[in-house]
Amino acid sequence: MHTPFRIPSPSYVAFSGGRTSGYMLRRILDAFGGTLPEGIEVIFCNTGLEHPATLRFVENVAMNWGVAIVWLEYRKSDLFEVVNYGSASRNGEPFSQLLETLPVLPNVRMRICTSQLKIRTAMRYMKTKHEEWFRAIGLRADEPRRVGRMRSDYVCETPLMPLADAGVDRAEVNRFWRESDFDLELPYESNIFGNCVGCFLKSTGRTNLIMKEMPEHFDWWIGAEKSFESKVKDWTGARFRIDRPSYADLMSASKDELLFNFEDDDIQECACTE
Repeated sequence: MHTPFRIPSPSYVAFSGGRTSGYMLRRILDAFGGTLPEGIEVIFCNTGLEHPATLRFVENVAMNWGVAIVWLEYRKSDLFEVVNYGSASRNGEPFSQLLETLPVLPNVRMRICTSQLKIRTAMRYMKTKHEEWFRAIGLRADEPRRVGRMRSDYVCETPLMPLADAGVDRAEVNRFWRESDFDLELPYESNIFGNCVGCFLKSTGRTNLIMKEMPEHFDWWIGAEKSFESKVKDWTGARFRIDRPSYADLMSASKDELLFNFEDDDIQECACTE
């Protein structure tokens, strides 16, 4: 019987360090009897701003399932570097190197951070081995809009979405991890701490909650905006988002009562997946 989880070679599994892409990896491993065939790799791209629990989860997946995971980081000079759990950046170093090359900060309409730190970093690695390949992306069947946008032509790589093709939804993913011997140990069941903890695409309410819980995760974001204030002529270039206060102002507001609804609707979608 055909299964979308028997992905073709050469391919790489885009593992974000979240539950959904982790479940996708498990299904792909099972489809091949527990061991990936030659030509299929698993890639995790570290920005240096992920929650420590995300890094531990990636390492636990590798150890518990016996699968090799390639840890990559963006580099301004060599464009990427292979690292590991012990040597991985934890203070935003890859992101900081990217900012040194940019005239303005990444923003909602110009998501250079996702394209360079994750998508293109993985592509540069794959180009050292192949001319064309497939990329398995952890988008589910209950994300039809995102799945539809991904089904387009790519340079060098063809997107695969086995979870969506198999009809897998969030409930199935959560059920798997509830029954697993290990799990992603983020502070909340939802993904508010996932990917870059302070990502500007997260809603204002979620950002406010994280600031109250773990304010130290926003030192880098506040510093980045302040550094660009003297670098750009137009203040909008020194903001990750111009439709809300700066990170420094949000931090000041977060010290008061919760000012924003946790489930407010300004959350943005991103190519970084769960």
